[in-house]
Amino acid sequence: MRKRLSIVLFASFLAVFVAGAALAGPSEDFRDGLAAAKAGDMDKAMAAFTRIIDAAASGAAMDAQNLASAYNLRGMCHDVKNESEQALADYTKAIETDAKMAEAYGNRAMLYAKLGDVEKAKADATAARRIDRKVKVPEFK
Repeated sequence: MRKRLSIVLFASFLAVFVAGAALAGPSEDFRDGLAAAKAGDMDKAMAAFTRIIDAAASGAAMDAQNLASAYNLRGMCHDVKNESEQALADYTKAIETDAKMAEAYGNRAMLYAKLGDVEKAKADATAARRIDRKVKVPEFK
């Protein structure tokens, strides 16, 4: 899980940092959140991602993909901390915000599989693969 988190965090950082370079606050929060998550400080990472989410809720202009990334990344932090309900809520909000975010579907599928909800895991894995065949999803036999 940690290796997957590191890879996804790095890829998300590149996508968000480049796309959000004009947004000084959110870019800094993404950078800080990703660095904290990579260092294993999930609470600090979640605080940074929450600042991004709160700024958008307060009316700050934000691209839907960046907001969805903040939810997805915060969900991943909750997932690492075994806070399944919060992780599911964040993955779901990421999907609601950007229905084409394969990573959020994949992350939610992995969590559903871990929780033993095979049907939901299969549905999310299928949705993730329709969007991006390369996204990591659970394997079913």
